[in-house]
Amino acid sequence: MDTELFNVVSSKTLHAARFEIIEDELDIDGKAARYSFVKIKPGVCVIVETPDGFVLQKEYRYPIKSWTYEFTAGTIDEGDTPEETARRETEEETGYIVDELTALGRFYPSFGPTDEVIYLFHARCTEKKKTNKEYTEFITDEVVDKNRVEELIINGEFRHGAGLAAWLKYKLMAERKGKSV
Repeated sequence: MDTELFNVVSSKTLHAARFEIIEDELDIDGKAARYSFVKIKPGVCVIVETPDGFVLQKEYRYPIKSWTYEFTAGTIDEGDTPEETARRETEEETGYIVDELTALGRFYPSFGPTDEVIYLFHARCTEKKKTNKEYTEFITDEVVDKNRVEELIINGEFRHGAGLAAWLKYKLMAERKGKSV
């Protein structure tokens, strides 16, 4: 059950391009406390599977000034559902059309300093069209087997938190159903 445990005395919001920084003054049992966090739009992460394997993306990420492997991901636009976003991002970034989409749940990457929530999916795809990547996206795709996915995770080349959470949920859910990934 979600309940509000704190009385918000005052709140300030700083708008910074894609994010908002919230600074609240709280009253906790008569004592003042400050709490700040980054408000981030919700997103999706999609494990894209084709008959030939899993689609990994190698993308240059400006904040860490490095290339990293990850699964398809993106921000949920105002008015869209997580499912609509998962289908759109899969097609835009990989070119694959989703035949079957399975929700794997959601997770909070860092629920102390942010309110970000990521919805996790597994998509089975067969048909491929041309990609429609944003001009700021520097991405190459590789289709690999599960052993290669796990090798990249183990050796630290796959560092995408949402992708790690998606892979774990996907594997555990498959095991519970008696299937191997």
